[in-house]
Amino acid sequence: MFKQILLSSTALLLVSGCATKEPTPSQPLPQPQMVYVAPVPLASATFAGETLTATPQVSRLVQKIKALSTQTAYLELRGDQNVEVGNFLNIKALSNKNGYLKVMIIDPNGERNLLLPNSVHNGYLEANQRFYSNNADFSLKATKPTGLHYVVVIFSEQNARMVMQQGTNGYNAINDDQALLNLLTNIKNQNYGKSHISIFPLRIY
Repeated sequence: MFKQILLSSTALLLVSGCATKEPTPSQPLPQPQMVYVAPVPLASATFAGETLTATPQVSRLVQKIKALSTQTAYLELRGDQNVEVGNFLNIKALSNKNGYLKVMIIDPNGERNLLLPNSVHNGYLEANQRFYSNNADFSLKATKPTGLHYVVVIFSEQNARMVMQQGTNGYNAINDDQALLNLLTNIKNQNYGKSHISIFPLRIY
């Protein structure tokens, strides 16, 4: 009789869930994955024995523009790379095709200023027509900030329109970095015909 009552009580405890169970080991919480971000190699250039280094932001942009460089259209390009504030920027370009020339300068703070086209020159060049940035009709002077700048030269057979607004020093390119890179990618892919994209350092002191 006693055994039957004991068994019945145990069965009731198991059914009701009141019987103690062996504790299950808790699962370890997932650890956050550490993602290693390689430091950006800083862009630099040497002028008259002085080495200037760009910020990580500018260096990253310069690196990406260099990766998009292309020369499917011939463009003879020359430019002074060491200019004093107030002096003329001396950039010369000559293409073997009709097309549109754009010249942009990236200053040490990462601001992008569009030098060409502007209110004087729409950037259209005929084949074998030389462009001089310091001629009588079209002249650009070096302005502050001083330091390491980068000049981006873009040429394409069809006009690759760029969002811009007129600022105090001419036209300012208001595209963010990614919008600019997207445009350069389309130009490199010849969506605007044969093209040329190049970038070179410029010191303004």
